[in-house]
Amino acid sequence: AAGAMGEGVAPPQGITKFDLDTGARESWFPESYEFCGEPMYAERRGDDSEDGGYILSTLFNGKDESSELVVLKANDVASGPIARVPIGIAVPHGFHGCFASTDDANWTYEQIERRAKLADKMETRGSMWNEVKSDFSGLGLRFDDMEEYFGDLM
Repeated sequence: AAGAMGEGVAPPQGITKFDLDTGARESWFPESYEFCGEPMYAERRGDDSEDGGYILSTLFNGKDESSELVVLKANDVASGPIARVPIGIAVPHGFHGCFASTDDANWTYEQIERRAKLADKMETRGSMWNEVKSDFSGLGLRFDDMEEYFGDLM
């Protein structure tokens, strides 16, 4: 992902392809209110060339707070996306993408649903994880815990 052109500094907005052998580069930049996530390369079946596949990236639209998956040809980044797929939710741009092997990412619907429910439960109870039981706030102990923890010393 590429930030501002010239002297400016900006969050990742566009995508730039660098050829390390020749020093050549080509870029695509979306609208000023759109921001790319970290691009990921996807091979195209039957094409063994170095850049014969596709570049995938999320694209966050700051104007209407929505996101898309953009697909660019890896050998023609400057032409921009060949496809833009609305995601249906806002995914704020971030710095790092992710990778998982097929075995790790091939979850069933039930597994995804269970993980989502667990994440929701943890989020709703997030403030409870740091609750203190008593006046011993630094230790998180109640009076009836004293014997259990310090029985040999009492």
